[in-house]
Amino acid sequence: MKKIILLLTICLFFSDTYSQDVMQSSYKKFDIGVGMFTDIWMDTPKDMNARIINQGTSIYGMYNHKFGKSNISFAFGIGFGFHNLYSNTIIQDIKADSIAFVKIGDTIDYKKSKISLAYLDVPFEIRFKSRKGFRMAVGFKVGYLIDSKAKYKGERLTNDGVKVKEKIQGIKHLEAFRYGPTIRFGYKWFNVTGYFSLSKIFEKDKGPELYPISVGIAIIPYY
Repeated sequence: MKKIILLLTICLFFSDTYSQDVMQSSYKKFDIGVGMFTDIWMDTPKDMNARIINQGTSIYGMYNHKFGKSNISFAFGIGFGFHNLYSNTIIQDIKADSIAFVKIGDTIDYKKSKISLAYLDVPFEIRFKSRKGFRMAVGFKVGYLIDSKAKYKGERLTNDGVKVKEKIQGIKHLEAFRYGPTIRFGYKWFNVTGYFSLSKIFEKDKGPELYPISVGIAIIPYY
């Protein structure tokens, strides 16, 4: 996934160069955005204390269709979203018939415990752009789960003092699709973003009813 982010970031750079040299219009039909956000996790299990900052990243390309000479346009595209949940818990067995998070003991010395989720997203937006550079967009996105993993770094839960570093792929009973409304507003390249997940992370009755609210910033050179 890191290679995908690097590749699309390079595309962002060359998009800037190409637009300056070839495209003379101030209103571009295609744009690439890169975002950083934190997830606020809702409906966490009783013993779970999620970290305040759960950093994530997103990158996407969108085609922008302007309605005549108005300041309003419709955009759609494709992208990737990478989410993390850091907490004081660990999944007991990621392949179990029902996913349960277990609190890490207070006497256990650990550095990190998290789950990571990656989605292929299809976003849609209605956009407004003023002549002075103010921008606003409201939309909706649907995502498909393409990767999941659990990571732990610290002492083993048996409390024997042995340090371990574990990464396990493929958490069971995750919902294949996610969806929810999006909002963005900003000035020129800089934007504040929000996403509210209407879907839960786990399948019904197969895990906790977790879902994220994502708040962050995005750099979008053109639209």
